[in-house]
Amino acid sequence: MTVKTSKREPKTEAPAPLIAAAQAPPCLYLRLRLASRRLLSLYEARLAPSGVSMAQFGLLAGIGEEPDLTMSRLAEKRELSPSTLTRTLRPIQDAGWIEVHADADNKRVRHLRLTKQGRARLKAAYAGWKQAQAEASAIVSPRAVEQVLRATESLPR
Repeated sequence: MTVKTSKREPKTEAPAPLIAAAQAPPCLYLRLRLASRRLLSLYEARLAPSGVSMAQFGLLAGIGEEPDLTMSRLAEKRELSPSTLTRTLRPIQDAGWIEVHADADNKRVRHLRLTKQGRARLKAAYAGWKQAQAEASAIVSPRAVEQVLRATESLPR
């Protein structure tokens, strides 16, 4: 009869955390990011029937607000890098919701314009956005959001 021997490692205790939870307050960034993700889920759900994402809605609305808007101005308004803006605009341009054309005097400057289809898509998405906005405003005070935005304006970008 052979006896099996166990080659288990001896039990060790889990290492102590580097920073005890009691010593550190909740991280403001992580808390705001969690809130932002939850709000995004609400808005995305309300916009879903229109086929427009919240990122696309923000860009379509920005283009619709300003006639003859340039890509650099839209990037500035939405605080996006040019590459992020280009990447986000490509699907809505391919879908025929916007037109991009070069400036007559400076071919490096690109102008944006909503197409008829883009205006219709923005209008459909706006109905969902209004619903999400009303729901979100009942949960989070718009005044509190403005306070956070004002307080963080001086932070580096």
